[in-house]
Amino acid sequence: MLAAFLIIPVFLLSLLLMAAMLNFAHRAQLVAIPTARSSHTVITPVGGGVAIVFAYLLGIALLALQGGLGFFELLALSMSLPVAVAGFIDDRSDLHHRLRLLIQASSVVLALLFLGPLPELTFGGVALDGLLLGVVLAPLCLLWLTNLYNFMDGIDGLAGTQTGFVSLVAAALLASNADYPLALLCLFIFAGSVAFTVWNWPQARIFMGDVGSGFAGMSLGLVALLAHIHATMSLWSWFILLAVFVVDASTTLLRRVLAGQPWAHAHRQHAYQHMANCPNGHKIVSIAVLLINVIYLLPLAFYAGKHPEYGVYFTLLAVVPLTVLAILCGAGKETEGRLTIWVHAKLR
Repeated sequence: MLAAFLIIPVFLLSLLLMAAMLNFAHRAQLVAIPTARSSHTVITPVGGGVAIVFAYLLGIALLALQGGLGFFELLALSMSLPVAVAGFIDDRSDLHHRLRLLIQASSVVLALLFLGPLPELTFGGVALDGLLLGVVLAPLCLLWLTNLYNFMDGIDGLAGTQTGFVSLVAAALLASNADYPLALLCLFIFAGSVAFTVWNWPQARIFMGDVGSGFAGMSLGLVALLAHIHATMSLWSWFILLAVFVVDASTTLLRRVLAGQPWAHAHRQHAYQHMANCPNGHKIVSIAVLLINVIYLLPLAFYAGKHPEYGVYFTLLAVVPLTVLAILCGAGKETEGRLTIWVHAKLR
């Protein structure tokens, strides 16, 4: 694991890349213009997610040189790159959501074909068949994770700190089970995420953009599936680490669909968006999510990994309170929830 020290130069190179990307975004007018549906009031460059893409690519290249992963495993992990390219095109000139979804779905299918059959997943006292997992659940979950990450990238600092948290904890858990190649890749993702967050921390000088958000979601999902194949990190642990994003996005989407609202239209109805709608709200929400991750979800993810046969129960312990919290914050509704109103009153 001496190669782990490479995250320092990767971090520094990613920082330099961010500076170059910021300059390019200004010259190319690659910017996000505030609208009534956005959580920002200032025109800001986009495309900062290239730092995470760059670090991930370096990680894959190093693993290819070391021979740490098989050829088809590397191909599977590389299938998030078309998603990054589609995201970059979308950042520059709006890509129709159906075409973007087609590219994402094609990348997911190819990745799963390269990964091959998935092992079964213990679900309480029941074993979920690997065929059902690989043919039905894995494609849907990967596709949803790719898009929900995009939905949750709406305020300064949030997506970067979430990606950094998940990748760092995953690296530690994978290394503890001697899966050093995947642990190293997660450390590279961590380095790129921190470099991006330096430039994205409130008030952001650059946004992640679609080039990074969808890519980060799919890449983490692919690493999770490969870790499941290696039997070095439980899928339940991955789900718990990503629970804040999964619960907020899923609760918001479900409530919007049940209310008859178009699911693909831009909106400001996520719980985190309601909570961030106050002075210093972006910073407060990003720090609050990080605290929830570290204090509450991290221990649950650890025990879910130690006792995967009870993973579903640890996952419920994570998801149920977060769902209640999202509803109280007004997820999926135009108006703020009771908890949001109370918190904002206390902060004023």
